[in-house]
Amino acid sequence: MLLPARSILTCLVAVLLTGSALLGQSDERPASEMYVEIERYETQARQLLSSRGTRYDASAREKILSDRRSLAKKYAAEIALRPGIKEKDYYYAARLYSIADNDQKALEMMKKFLSEIPSDAKGEMIQSALGNVIIWSSQIKQMDVAEAAIDRWVKGEASVTKQRAALQNHIAVGYFKDAKYEQAVKHARAAFDILKSTTVNTRQEKRDREKIYMNLVEVLALGYKKAKNSDQALEILAEARAESFALPSANLYRKVMDFVESSGFSEKKLMQRVDSYASADPAPDIKLTEWIGHEPIPLSQLRGKVVLLDFWATWCGPCISTFPRLRGWHKKYGGDDFMLIGVTQYYGTQEQKKMSPLQELDYLGDFKEKHKLPYALAVASSGEAEMKYGINAYPTTVLLDRDGIVRYIGIGAGDQESENLEDTIKRVLKENKGKDTRAVNP
Repeated sequence: MLLPARSILTCLVAVLLTGSALLGQSDERPASEMYVEIERYETQARQLLSSRGTRYDASAREKILSDRRSLAKKYAAEIALRPGIKEKDYYYAARLYSIADNDQKALEMMKKFLSEIPSDAKGEMIQSALGNVIIWSSQIKQMDVAEAAIDRWVKGEASVTKQRAALQNHIAVGYFKDAKYEQAVKHARAAFDILKSTTVNTRQEKRDREKIYMNLVEVLALGYKKAKNSDQALEILAEARAESFALPSANLYRKVMDFVESSGFSEKKLMQRVDSYASADPAPDIKLTEWIGHEPIPLSQLRGKVVLLDFWATWCGPCISTFPRLRGWHKKYGGDDFMLIGVTQYYGTQEQKKMSPLQELDYLGDFKEKHKLPYALAVASSGEAEMKYGINAYPTTVLLDRDGIVRYIGIGAGDQESENLEDTIKRVLKENKGKDTRAVNP
C-alpha cells in the first residue's frame, strides 16, 4: 500500500533532516490506514536514514520514536473527532493512543469499540480489544473493568491458555498494586497453574513463559507472605525453582533465590521441596563450536555421566575466583561418572585487544594453561547460553544428572552456593544409572 505523499516520508524528511515540526493536516483516510502508517513508522524512518547514509544510533532512534508518538497522538485525536465515527475507528484510535503512551484515552476508545459490538460476538479483533482492555485497565487499577473483560475474553477464546496466563498475570499485578492481595493471589495462582499445564515447543516459547513465571513468582510469594501464609509462599518458590531447572532458566532461578534471600526464607527448606517437581525432559544440547582439552562431543552423548557446566568468561573476576574449587571437584569427582566443562564464548576482544576467533581460541588455550585448569573448556556459539539456559550473569553453573536432566543451577561465587552445589553433586553421583533421577529427596 502506498502511503500519501504528505504522510510518513514527508514528515520524516522534515523532522529528521531539517528539524522542523511534524507536517500534515487533518485527513480523511481510513483509520486502519493511519494506524498501519504508525506501525511502519520506525522501519521506514530507518530506511530513509540508510538511504541518505545517516547513522541510526540511540539518539536517532529516540528522536524517531518521539516523533512516532507525537504523530500517533495527532492521528488518534483526529479519528476520535470524526462525525459519525464507526466502531472500528474507535479500535484504531485506541491503538494509536496506546502508542502515544496515553492508556487512559486508549482504554476509553477501546471500551467504546466494545460497547458497539454485541456481547456474544467473537473474532480476532474483539479478542485483541479485550486483551488490551485487560492490560490497560489493570495498569491504572480499574480492576472491575479488567475482571469483566477477562470473563468476556475467556468466553470468546477459552482454549488459548498461554495468552490467558499472561492476561491474568496483568490482573494479578494490578490487584497487588492496589493492595488487594487475596484477589492478586487468586489470579496469579490461576495463571501459575495454567503455565504448569501448558506444553511449550520452541525456545522462544520457553523464554516467553520464563518472563511470566518471573512476574508471577513475585506476586504470589509476596501475596502469600502479606496474607501471613509462609508455607504457601515457600511452596510457590520451590515450584518456581524447579521450573527454572525444567526450562532451564538461570534468570528464573536467580529471581527465586534473590527473593528467598531478601525475604528471610530458609534455602535448605526450599531445596528439600524441589526435586519432587523436577522435569523429565533432558536439558537442551548446546552448540559448542570449539573444544580445548577434549575431543568434541555433544551433551546428548554424555548420558550416563553427571555433568557440570560452568558458564564463565575470562574477564569475570568472580569466575576466576571459583577456579580452585572447580579444580578440586575435577580431581575429587572426575572420572567415568563425572565430567566438568567450562563453557565460554568468543567476545572478539581480550585484554582490550581485538581478536579474530582463531586468535581468541589460542588465547583461551594459554588462559587454560596459565590457570592450570585440568578440565575441558568449550566455546559456545554466541547467544546459545542465554537462549537455551537463560544465562546472563557469570559465573553460572548447571548440573545435569545421568539422564541429562537439570538438577541444580548456581549463580555467583559465594560459599553457600558452592556448598549447596557440592552437596547436590554428591547426591546425584550416588544415584544409580537408569534410576529415575527425579525421585524426591530422602
